[in-house]
Amino acid sequence: MDDVERAFNAEIGRRVREARAQAKLTQESLAHQAGLTRGSITNIESGAQAPPPYRLVRLASALGVEPADLLPALQQPGHEDELPDRLANTVASLASAVEWRAQDGQV
Repeated sequence: MDDVERAFNAEIGRRVREARAQAKLTQESLAHQAGLTRGSITNIESGAQAPPPYRLVRLASALGVEPADLLPALQQPGHEDELPDRLANTVASLASAVEWRAQDGQV
């Protein structure tokens, strides 16, 4: 894992932790609602583990936020080129899914 990926994972973790605090959930209760273990929540929040897209969606649902809310913004100039392809593709697919749901009236 390179520095860019570490920073990306850490930012996701920070956003999950903030959303969990906002929702007044413990790590244990978030884990239960999202179908994960408390250890997974701890690892995600610390940036040691990045959730795959399906887990990110489950976390977002349990937290009452959109999956895109848990992802670092990519609108900063030049930031898109810094992400490894697999991360950029994941971010793009989640953004597309959220946009599709919005157009379909589901958001």
